[in-house]
Amino acid sequence: MRQLLLTICLSTLLFPFLSLAQTGCPGCTVSVPASFPADTIFLPDLPDGEKGTPYQQDVSFRLPKTTTPVNAIDSTTPPGLTISKFEILSVEGLPQGLYWQLNQSEFDPAVQTDGCIRICGTPLESDSFELTVTLKATVFIISQVSTFPMSLYIAPKTSITEGFSLLNPSGCGSTTVEVTNLVPSNGNEGFTYAWQFGDGTPTDFEENPAPHTYSQPGVYEIAYEAIIDTAGYTLESVTVQDIDCTDPPLFGNPDLFLEIKNPQGDIIFNSSPAINSTPLPYTFPINLKLGVGNYTLQVWDNDAGIKGGDDDCGILTFNILSDGSLVAGGLTVEMNILHPIDTVRSVDTVIVYPQPADPVINAPMGLTACQGGDGPNLISSYGFGNQWLLDGNLIPGATDFVHQAETSGSYQVQYVSSFGCVAVSAPVEVVFHPLPAAPVWFNYNNSLRMTDTTNLPAQYSLQWYKNGIEIPGETDFWYCSTTSGTYMLVIEDEATGCTNSHSAAVTNNPNYNCLTGTEDIAYQSFIIMPNPAFDLVILQLPVMLDQRASIRIHDMCGRLIRTEHPGNSENTFSLSLEQLAPGMYTIEVLSENFRGMARVVKM
Repeated sequence: MRQLLLTICLSTLLFPFLSLAQTGCPGCTVSVPASFPADTIFLPDLPDGEKGTPYQQDVSFRLPKTTTPVNAIDSTTPPGLTISKFEILSVEGLPQGLYWQLNQSEFDPAVQTDGCIRICGTPLESDSFELTVTLKATVFIISQVSTFPMSLYIAPKTSITEGFSLLNPSGCGSTTVEVTNLVPSNGNEGFTYAWQFGDGTPTDFEENPAPHTYSQPGVYEIAYEAIIDTAGYTLESVTVQDIDCTDPPLFGNPDLFLEIKNPQGDIIFNSSPAINSTPLPYTFPINLKLGVGNYTLQVWDNDAGIKGGDDDCGILTFNILSDGSLVAGGLTVEMNILHPIDTVRSVDTVIVYPQPADPVINAPMGLTACQGGDGPNLISSYGFGNQWLLDGNLIPGATDFVHQAETSGSYQVQYVSSFGCVAVSAPVEVVFHPLPAAPVWFNYNNSLRMTDTTNLPAQYSLQWYKNGIEIPGETDFWYCSTTSGTYMLVIEDEATGCTNSHSAAVTNNPNYNCLTGTEDIAYQSFIIMPNPAFDLVILQLPVMLDQRASIRIHDMCGRLIRTEHPGNSENTFSLSLEQLAPGMYTIEVLSENFRGMARVVKM
């Protein structure tokens, strides 16, 4: 058994139709290897085909000179007889859409045994097909019909692309999918479409549907179908089952040929030459494109040279819907009318993942801190998948569920689910408050005093410590030390809770008692002129000051607002009040040999 393998390529969607006048597959070329024996039967193998793909293949063959090779295939034929004539009657069993034609149908083996058959067309079905080649060999005046089986496989049509493509086939919480139809009609008729989006919405029959939104999490299957009905109707073959004519005895069966006329009455097909002594049933390959209207089929018996004219063996009318058996008087035929329709089906999936809830930031110790100290701990409501942000920018490496803030700013945490869906928290503002200025103080004869009170917070508190232990009740700018030790003054900004401090070692001087004063040095008065004053006053002191003396200005609340160091040995000094607001101030003069206080009114 020989295997015919036909490679097929087209679909009626992609190629133009055959014209109404084109039938068969003419023009094959004979090519048989010269090394083959002269008395043999040779049919080569052919490649497989594919449904919907155009195909054209020449099959060269060699027919035998005697019945010996025929006997090897058909045991009913006796071997060793010389064949005087060969006829190829038919090739049957081809899939719909394939046709055959010989370079010649009759052979004289004494002169010629090589021929060819062309198989062409577009197969419209896929399967394994058993073909039958029918030969009639004549030995002297006796004819013997033999058949040769062959196999043909047509593979299913394969698509290199899907029927459609998707944009945004997945999303978090929702997604709007755009579909692109990959089998467009390009404005041609015969295309119908159906889209099912898998979410319960009605079927969409548009060629290019509008974007489709999936608003609930889930897995959705988009089913697409395109039906391409553009090939029209083709009369592939006519099988003559019975006829309304006969030949005289001893002349065998009638020699049949067909004529087909279009609805206008024009002959558009003639199967001549006639098939000698046509065995019934007999299939005539046609491959004729049909249009609208009624056609006429007439079967003739070629009787030229016997009774003078061709005999009418029957006539009938048919149209594109006449597929199947037709009977008109004694004529019975089987019409094989093809109406191929291509269907493209494609499925793809849309996935909508759950959108996670936005994370929430908790700050158990609050959202504020003091500069130089530890920042607040920020805790995400998700235990994993976190990424912290500061002022909208990712913080490198900050992926734990707890993050300690290091600077002021707007903090957020971003959560990424196992599906890759992102949720972002509302921002929280972290503030690092500045520390109050350090309360620097100096020791003047056991009297510990702040050097500058101009930078005090609006609301503050002070506290003195000795050797790290709080001194109860000592909350002023000044403290009188009575023993040596390490003293510290701590200031707190009551609006922020931030503190700062200044400490130093103090060696107590037994010659001075800052609580009661001494005979040598006590607070004395001095003269301020003018008083009240506008911008400038003169201080007249009873003694000459040493070069380390200082002049200090206090407001009505006792706060030190300015300190000056004259730096020379004088008893008269000028002091500017220009930068002070109107009010009453205390002028304090401190020196090794003098301590004095006096008040002045600034106008």
